[in-house]
Amino acid sequence: CNGLSANSTIETCNGCNCFDDGWMDQHRRDHPDQPMLYTENWGWFQPWGQALGIRTPQDLSYSAGEWFAGGGAYLSYYMWHGGNHY
Repeated sequence: CNGLSANSTIETCNGCNCFDDGWMDQHRRDHPDQPMLYTENWGWFQPWGQALGIRTPQDLSYSAGEWFAGGGAYLSYYMWHGGNHY
């Protein structure tokens, strides 16, 4: 979070693997009173001008398992099927 949000805003993780990148450990330190929410488990992500990175179903499901095994409370599945807002 950029620090410009309301005090009651819950910090969430968006990315390809919120377990391996250390997000969960940092969240526990910084926000011990908040649940761990994984709102976007990206199946693909393409920064402008870079090659398309596609994850396998096995990698996506493994990251979901790691998330819950590590204490995660919620994982949104809409990104698994190419979800977006447009």
